[in-house]
Amino acid sequence: MKTIQVKSLKQNYSILVGSGLLSKSGMLLKKVFNPGCRVMLVTQKTVPIGHRKKAEASLRKAGFQVFFYYLPQDEKAKSANELFRLVAALLKNGFERGDAIFALGGGVTGDVSGFAAAVYLRGIRYVQMPTTLLAQVDSSIGGKTAVNTPEGKNLVGAFNPPAMVISDVDTLKTLPSRELRAAMAEVIKYGVIADPKLFDFLEANAKKITAKNPKALERIVSDSARIKAGVVSRDEFETKGERMILNYGHTFGHGVEGALKYQKLVHGEAVALGMLMAAEMGVRLGLCSGNFQRRQLQLIRSFDLPVSLDRLGITTKSIFRVMAHDKKKKSGKLRFVLPERNGLVSIVTGIEDAAILSVIDSLF
Repeated sequence: MKTIQVKSLKQNYSILVGSGLLSKSGMLLKKVFNPGCRVMLVTQKTVPIGHRKKAEASLRKAGFQVFFYYLPQDEKAKSANELFRLVAALLKNGFERGDAIFALGGGVTGDVSGFAAAVYLRGIRYVQMPTTLLAQVDSSIGGKTAVNTPEGKNLVGAFNPPAMVISDVDTLKTLPSRELRAAMAEVIKYGVIADPKLFDFLEANAKKITAKNPKALERIVSDSARIKAGVVSRDEFETKGERMILNYGHTFGHGVEGALKYQKLVHGEAVALGMLMAAEMGVRLGLCSGNFQRRQLQLIRSFDLPVSLDRLGITTKSIFRVMAHDKKKKSGKLRFVLPERNGLVSIVTGIEDAAILSVIDSLF
């Protein structure tokens, strides 16, 4: 088991990465919660029943009182109504400030659980137990929690760090192939923004990763967690600029997702396309080499991620219209995280609309 420390102004916490941790979750929780306290296990029915039973058995064996709350499927769970239903369940079962929420599942489960923990009784603690690769390498780390509104995604939320993150790579054995491949876009991102050795490892081990080799999975999860933990420890609330680098590929990618109305592609697939466009912009501005661009393209292809906007039924202008509303704009200008080389990116503003449109058009 590997342990990665995250610094937070609210509470420092550990990320634990390894195999067999789900069946040890009760023992691990005893490090941060008093045995005998109530634990609301928040999950979804899409999470394999074996995972849910292992977590419940381990928590009960450690002396915790376990309650279940099931969120609806997909993004439908990230609503104010569902948030307040969870809060009502906590009230009904007499949860107090010393009790806990245990988020077992993907990013949606972690987001709603973390936000409920932030507002219930003005704050109780929670633990993240991510069971998807995307959640293990990204959303479970950093304390961002939120629900969606009719006006947009993640517009109501809080920075609320967990008491602990437990990433059991064995849970990834049941992950559908498409979900695993899509999450690899975020892992590739970490190699580009911070770690050339991780990028090299991905190039050399794509087949092992897609075959769900446990050692390969533990390596990419721990390396990704280490990189994100470092960034959010130094810039927890996005006030210093560094956390912005985690959006490599996302400005273009969010434009693609929005133009598609969040259909046809999942998040990681859109981010992969966004990274291709970011590299193209980097080459045109003289920031990165054509060799880097080719290596990134080949790596994205090796995980069977999309490399073209053809046949998606969207246009250059429809993507750009969504990008124009990006919430990370500064002084009305889009900001782009662009590559210089593996392990180094820069934040660029003031790019002309015509240049942005031309880069998007290059992927059709």
